[in-house]
Amino acid sequence: MGSVPQEVAAEGAGLEPTLDGEAVAQAGRVLDYARRGKTWADRSPSVKLILALAMPTLVDQMLSAGIGITDTVVAGHTGATEELRAAAAAAVGTMTYLQWFAGLMTAALGVGATAIIARSIGAHRPRVATRVAGTVCTASFLVGLVVAAIFYVFAEQVVYGFGLREQASVYGAQYLRIMSVTICFQTLGQIGMACLRGAGDTMRPMLVTAAITVVNGLASPALAFGWFGLPAMGVRGNAIGTLLAFALAGLATVALLISGSAGLRLRRRHFRLVPHVLVRVLRIGMPSWLEGMLLWGGQALIVVLVINPTDKARGVDGVTMAAHNAVLRVESLAFLPGFGFGMACSALVGQYLGAKKPGEARHAALLCRRLAVTTMTVAALPMVFVPWVMLRLMVDSDAVVATGLWPLVLAGLAQPGFAIAIAMSSALRGAGETVAPMMSTISGMVIRLVLVLSTAALFAHLGHAAWGLVAVWIAIFVDLNYRAVFTGIVFARGKWMEKIV
Repeated sequence: MGSVPQEVAAEGAGLEPTLDGEAVAQAGRVLDYARRGKTWADRSPSVKLILALAMPTLVDQMLSAGIGITDTVVAGHTGATEELRAAAAAAVGTMTYLQWFAGLMTAALGVGATAIIARSIGAHRPRVATRVAGTVCTASFLVGLVVAAIFYVFAEQVVYGFGLREQASVYGAQYLRIMSVTICFQTLGQIGMACLRGAGDTMRPMLVTAAITVVNGLASPALAFGWFGLPAMGVRGNAIGTLLAFALAGLATVALLISGSAGLRLRRRHFRLVPHVLVRVLRIGMPSWLEGMLLWGGQALIVVLVINPTDKARGVDGVTMAAHNAVLRVESLAFLPGFGFGMACSALVGQYLGAKKPGEARHAALLCRRLAVTTMTVAALPMVFVPWVMLRLMVDSDAVVATGLWPLVLAGLAQPGFAIAIAMSSALRGAGETVAPMMSTISGMVIRLVLVLSTAALFAHLGHAAWGLVAVWIAIFVDLNYRAVFTGIVFARGKWMEKIV
């Protein structure tokens, strides 16, 4: 599965890229352009300009999402029976949440380091940037070691706590123990690439992501199904393929940092932890970390209290979780363009406001919104009109397809509202107005939790316990449209154009 926050396991699950950190990462491209004596704000807002900013991020996000989709498809076709395939898919779906948690443990380092490195490179202070990069890479590796040790030792307890039972819990523990080895490489690669982006190097991190996507795309199915004369290892093979991909990512990222990419040339002494540097980084990144942890906690509660208990009420093993994960992976294909345009929106709004051009900042934001709504709506059409086809591609199980059918339709219908929420939140963040987007996310999550639990309880009372996943996606639909209205109103008021940063 892909790394978080770069991966997209899905907004439907709350597994969205952290726009605060990713918007700052666009500073690398802005700085690179500025070094040539120009800024993006010297040009009028246009589709061509927005695409120039959005495409690198979009390609990187699509490549990252490909890792998660590969793991889901492989799991959804692993096993001789529908029951085994559903159990494998449920186990991999649960691992998505645990992978997300592992990424969150170092997310504050990535956000803070990207911001400081971008400013340091722009101020021609490479020594500061190098010291920050070395400190956060070491810190991320150490944090990854601690998380990995906990996951490995308590694998059975962790998957049981998430509600996996019977064969799904066996698969989950197997996958989690192997995944534990990848966590150090995941966190190191994630933070190292954030440093490179902050320094203005967006191409090499994208190439690393492409390489690990190819490795995972070949190794996971080959080891799971026994291709090329290899032993068929099932779920273990799927996990080992992902392990190899993340090991490559971590090592390749360190190699780039040592080689001097984008002005960062790390030596052994730079990997020493410098306490005051670490404090400075965390001071910037902790608000984003807190928001991410609140989102993760809300989504984990939904899995524990609604999704897996739905399987227990139905007397099945992993079907609902497998369907939920399949819906998330299909949905990620629709909303990725929106995040690409969101990144471009943040960068352009910030530049235009810095150039004292609030009218053009507003025009750029509206143009990004239009592009996001158009592309996400078109991408969502198969989800609404042929959901069974999309689900069957993910998991070869009649029960999983039937369970995910209406949730996928709801996910498709939510995409226009989600596109508006992405664009408007990105515009506000680009202007330095971070409180309103954070409030919309947190309040939306509260609404989602309340609506999920109440709707699921109502369905159970009416004798429709199998509709638990439908209750989840009704709540997600309401939440995403609520965020669109909330951020849209804040944007329309226009006070963000007067924000002083």
